[in-house]
Amino acid sequence: MIVSYKNKRDKEFYANKKALSSSFGVKIAQKIGQRISELVAADNPQQLPQNARFHEHKGKRKGLFSIDLVHPFRLIVLPTCDYTSWVEIVSVQIYEVINPH
Repeated sequence: MIVSYKNKRDKEFYANKKALSSSFGVKIAQKIGQRISELVAADNPQQLPQNARFHEHKGKRKGLFSIDLVHPFRLIVLPTCDYTSWVEIVSVQIYEVINPH
């Protein structure tokens, strides 16, 4: 998949392991790096590992998708391509990391 970021600052932040570790902790920072690598390697969400649990949000966050990190944190992505089914998504933008609970 093609992975993009909201801006240059976000791209640098997600590439910097030290900055991620100071913001989220070492375990979550490692998992964020792993999930971004998996996104880049996959052609579509169907090729992601099952434990990534790629799933769509409902309600106010409709159109955004979550990828599991370390419970309860999620990596939120926004598809940047046209799709009729989530299996057709080929490019995403890293949106944010949140604790939805």
